[in-house]
Amino acid sequence: MKTTFVWAAAASIGLCGCGSHRARVAPMAVEFQARFPGHTQSYVSPGRRMQFAWSGDVSQPPLVFVHGSPGDWTGWAEFLLDKTLQARFHLIAVDRPGYGNSDGGRTEPSLPAQAAAILDVLQFNRSGKKAIFIGHSYGGAVIAQIAADHPERTAALIFVASSVDPALEGNQWFQYPALWWPMRALIPRDLRVCNEEIMALKQELEALRPKWPSISAHVVTIQGTGDDRVPLANQDFILARIPHKQIRSTARIAGMNHYVPWEHPELIVDAINSLN
Repeated sequence: MKTTFVWAAAASIGLCGCGSHRARVAPMAVEFQARFPGHTQSYVSPGRRMQFAWSGDVSQPPLVFVHGSPGDWTGWAEFLLDKTLQARFHLIAVDRPGYGNSDGGRTEPSLPAQAAAILDVLQFNRSGKKAIFIGHSYGGAVIAQIAADHPERTAALIFVASSVDPALEGNQWFQYPALWWPMRALIPRDLRVCNEEIMALKQELEALRPKWPSISAHVVTIQGTGDDRVPLANQDFILARIPHKQIRSTARIAGMNHYVPWEHPELIVDAINSLN
């Protein structure tokens, strides 16, 4: 049993890498909460209680950050603290379903359900403007689903090292022990949720594939050639499905790894600025 648990935990840790860089993220999250008390709020999406953090001006267009797998809103704290962005946008970072205080531990494998839960946060925006969505890793699949299902509410998408191509997804044999009792109970909550949603991702992306022509938003892509979590070909998948007139910018950075929001935040800020 112990050997099986080690394999399952190692697999989850190896496949679920977006929870890294906590040493950088945690102090910024503490700073945000100190400077903006009361700026973490809850809302109810059908069947689920959600949490988000926000800053900026609610009368400005919404800029919604969607984290990868695992993660939570704190991974975007640096952007929520950006005074220039605060002046131009209503900045929103949501705990995706199953993470943080969005019913943490209750996995939501359905991309349409994830998208609907994230989209419901726009009830707090007062601008009447379409939203810009930024998705990192698994979050890229979620924002693609949002844009496909609700083009009328989506102004632009920024894909950051995003997992979107179903052909590049596949489960490994060592992921399955993490689903078995009692292994499932022994694995840390976020790693369990990560493993369960990633195991469903290929099927979810296959269902999303025919909906890509419905995406009418402007698109920006950011990817590193040194990303060992999300293959570079995911960027090619996006560029092959979005008409050229909708592509606002494409960054392919030599040697850059998967952790763009924490190691190269300036690339995301540049992407936001490219949408002007």
